[in-house]
Amino acid sequence: MLEAVTAPLVIWAFIWAWFYINPPHDISRENFNTSWLLITVVSYFITLVIVALFVGRLLKKAGYRFEFRELPRVLNEVDPKIIGDSTRDIFNIVAMWGVFSTAVLAFGVKKGTIFTVAVYLVLSSIGLLLMISMLISVLGTALILYELLTGRRLSHSFEKALLLSLLSGAFLVLVRLMSGYPWAFNITVVRPLLKVCTDNYLCKNLLLLSALNSLYGLVGILILPRRRKLGLLLLLIIALAIAPLLVKVFIQLHSL
Repeated sequence: MLEAVTAPLVIWAFIWAWFYINPPHDISRENFNTSWLLITVVSYFITLVIVALFVGRLLKKAGYRFEFRELPRVLNEVDPKIIGDSTRDIFNIVAMWGVFSTAVLAFGVKKGTIFTVAVYLVLSSIGLLLMISMLISVLGTALILYELLTGRRLSHSFEKALLLSLLSGAFLVLVRLMSGYPWAFNITVVRPLLKVCTDNYLCKNLLLLSALNSLYGLVGILILPRRRKLGLLLLLIIALAIAPLLVKVFIQLHSL
């Protein structure tokens, strides 16, 4: 947990040092002022509070009952595996703090906050959907072929693939509906997503990716435990169908 909290801090510190030595186009050395440093430090401690709340909720879900002030004691007693499984989420939370601080450095507080929220929305919808699709088409295909050839059973995360794909798809549908109203384009934080969803072909392909990912999860949950070979064959077909669609989506995103 300590590594997940401090690693992004060290990474961003090196990035900012590089920006100070070789300032990019949008950042000058004058941007590294006291107000930026104060915002960065305060937002880092706020991020640590968010991480602590996240870990506390995780421990309570695991059956631990304690007051918030007792969190350090509980962390010393808890099975490290409970926290270890969520270190990536903790890392991502702190990494987003770095995105916010860098955006403030480049654009100021107001525009930096808007930029960070916009980035978060894009990552939590399109970025997450693409990541799941890549894992299914590459890693999923390899694991399924391994199971078919060796007969050994491997563990998969079908529930996560289903849930996250459904959430991403539902959010894209919502943004697609919003894109039909001119006032929606006045909301700066959703403007990048609206730009994606106004491209009918791209939006349809993203929704198709969400549907295929969800179908992959459903097959893994409902069919695979009952009929192993049939389930693996269906999963392989879905994973192979995702690959060319994923390539199309990347090409379309690049041409925006």
